[in-house]
Amino acid sequence: MKLLWNVLWLFAFCVFLVPDLSPAEVLTNDTIITMVKAGIGEELIISKIKNSQSQFDLSTNGILKLKKEGVGDPIIKAMMEAPPASSAAAGTPGKTEAIALYRQGKAVEAVAAFDKLLAEKPNDDGLNIWKALALLEQARGMRESNSSGYKPLVVNAYAILKPLGSRQAANADWNFAMAKAFWLNDRPTWARRAAMKALDLRSNFAEPHLLLGEMAYEDGVTPAADPRDPRGDSARRQNALASHKAYETALAMADLPSDLRAEALYKLGLVSAGLENKRGVARDYWEKAAAADPASRYGKMAQEQLRVVPAK
Repeated sequence: MKLLWNVLWLFAFCVFLVPDLSPAEVLTNDTIITMVKAGIGEELIISKIKNSQSQFDLSTNGILKLKKEGVGDPIIKAMMEAPPASSAAAGTPGKTEAIALYRQGKAVEAVAAFDKLLAEKPNDDGLNIWKALALLEQARGMRESNSSGYKPLVVNAYAILKPLGSRQAANADWNFAMAKAFWLNDRPTWARRAAMKALDLRSNFAEPHLLLGEMAYEDGVTPAADPRDPRGDSARRQNALASHKAYETALAMADLPSDLRAEALYKLGLVSAGLENKRGVARDYWEKAAAADPASRYGKMAQEQLRVVPAK
């Protein structure tokens, strides 16, 4: 009897004092879809995301599937901001986290995150393309703020992308990255060709449309050689129409992420103000941009414009 008591006591000791060795739950896209379909509220799901490890697929196709299954933008945004399981455990960024930094406009942090990932997988073409895109986004930010010294970033990105051409020529992301590099290196003709190639490869690709819209806008605001030449006004109108068309095409895409929606609306405001002299229309666009994604880079820029442009 004493022996049996000792065995039972030892069993109880093991049950209550030995730590739980079962694997921690890791949230995936399927987990989120299951919770949404079960009728769990957005706030609860977002709280679960913030307090759990995760390994989400936030590629374009992954986001499209989430939207198709009824997952709302606030949940997808929380998924993009959540660190993946690998980074939570090891303290290093995962690919999903690095891409989220890029999407949030945190280009410098994104480059650093991709550098850490590439230290382990230097020959990963996908990671190299994403790093190049982050470098180009950093360069674009410097260019938009009239800061000098952005060209070395463009050269660095191009040096990453060019060797991948033999393997990635049919990759829409690679072609878009090349378009962005050509544009920032003052090669508009090559940039347009690469952007159109990206769209041929992926028809529902918003970013090349945004780039084409920006290029048309820049052509429109470039001063004519002779200000008295009436062809200058005609060219400006044509560029305004081309820019509008590109941005509206992006906005018409199903399941356009909120940060890209804010970017398109913000830039439509620039077209209205800079090429059409319609400040009231511009303000309407900036209000919509600020509402579309107030925390995004262009949502914040729209808020700044609204402080400057008087209300109607």
